[in-house]
Amino acid sequence: MEAEQERRGCPSWCVTTAAEHAEDDPGTWLHEGPRFGLLRTWWLEGAAAEPAFSATVADEATGCGAELSADDLRQLATDALDAAMWLDRQARSTPSEHGVSVVELVRRAHEGSTRSA
Repeated sequence: MEAEQERRGCPSWCVTTAAEHAEDDPGTWLHEGPRFGLLRTWWLEGAAAEPAFSATVADEATGCGAELSADDLRQLATDALDAAMWLDRQARSTPSEHGVSVVELVRRAHEGSTRSA
């Protein structure tokens, strides 16, 4: 699937199938990103002046009258924070950096730096 993603120009984290991308509006790509518990992340590429990152609650969580325990709420809060941090990171990076780990970015920066005496 990774070769298919590269051919479509998708970031490495995109789980949207080629059939789903075929239904995208002309000139746009809607990439589904990683899930954080019940939260799904998205990247709408091409339609806006700059890429738009967002998150939605997964379909299985939107049932009417769904009850959450205190533990469920704590997990949802943790997942929401993780998703928000991921969205912020993606929005601040260039398309070639989307999905690249912070460790890899630091390694690249170190390799590209020069030392002066």
